[in-house]
Amino acid sequence: MAINPDAAKDSAARLLGRARSVVTSKAFKIFAAVAVFLIVMVALGVGIYDNVQKLMNRPGTATQEARKAIEAHDLAKFNQYVDTDALIEQAATQILTAQINSSMTPATYSVDEIKTRYENQMKPDFVQSARAALDEYITTGKVTYPATLTEAQKFLKQSGAASCEIKSLTKPHLEGHTQYSTVMFYNPQMKFGFELELEIREDADGGWRISSAKGFENYFAGYLRALNKRLAALNAPIAHQMDDIFLVKSFRVEGAGGDEYGFSKNLNVSIKADVKSDKPLLKVVGRINIGKGESTSVAPFEIDMTGVAQGLQTFNVIKTLNPFVKTDSDAMKHGLRKRDIHIEIAEIIFADGTNLKLLDELPD
Repeated sequence: MAINPDAAKDSAARLLGRARSVVTSKAFKIFAAVAVFLIVMVALGVGIYDNVQKLMNRPGTATQEARKAIEAHDLAKFNQYVDTDALIEQAATQILTAQINSSMTPATYSVDEIKTRYENQMKPDFVQSARAALDEYITTGKVTYPATLTEAQKFLKQSGAASCEIKSLTKPHLEGHTQYSTVMFYNPQMKFGFELELEIREDADGGWRISSAKGFENYFAGYLRALNKRLAALNAPIAHQMDDIFLVKSFRVEGAGGDEYGFSKNLNVSIKADVKSDKPLLKVVGRINIGKGESTSVAPFEIDMTGVAQGLQTFNVIKTLNPFVKTDSDAMKHGLRKRDIHIEIAEIIFADGTNLKLLDELPD
């Protein structure tokens, strides 16, 4: 049977409109893991171009049946058409890997420590939070949280997952018994877009099931860009106040050996700063960054300011280069250009216990 392209397009458009109307009417206020929200959105929106001939000639598709299951609060039926366990696992792996690469500090965590933290803390927290939120939402139509949030719940709640909406879909292409489709999402709360590539696989009975998604790291990258942009605006006046007290004038970087096995190398960073404080200082907390944007490695440092005189002073801190972090590895192999290293003062603590500190998360 030949398929009229215009008719297929109209049919897809009607289905897309129907899916969007459901999203609008339900509002989908899911303050939960991004995996949860994206899975629900996938069930509603992806595959609307999915095999137009079958859409016209059979009672329902995986996406249609999953949508009905959400409306009926039928968790068992929803799981029949969406492999939620697989998608949550994939979201956890992709998002947490991106998070580790962007935020873990080589000076604080060894490779083994990072691996242990990922396997024993981060991934179980993410998977359990996503699973619980999804089950509760499908069953009751809402998600509740305890007063104290886990790290996964906190991050994924603040990322604006509940505001995500589908902006566009590509027509799936069929390879064997699997269809592939790319979905463009937009997060209006944090104002960023991201893509997921989905696999919709045919089972032995000829049915289709949403089984896999790639690109969850795009969500984290988009969120991180948006977060840093907002934080930069909020932190600008705070940074200006700190510059009036502890202004980094210049710095020099020199090699300072490494571990006994030769895997890592240390950098001795000499920081020249102008100290001008109208009350005694206790500590200055900062970060040494290599690279910029999403590919930055970070090493925190603290300077004891007890008894430090006013005026121009020199302070020495160490930055450890970790060969398993790309920016650090590049520096070890090719040398370090001064323009690739940045000194950032994050907090000034006064002797009376008060402080000035850059925000590292958005205010509620």
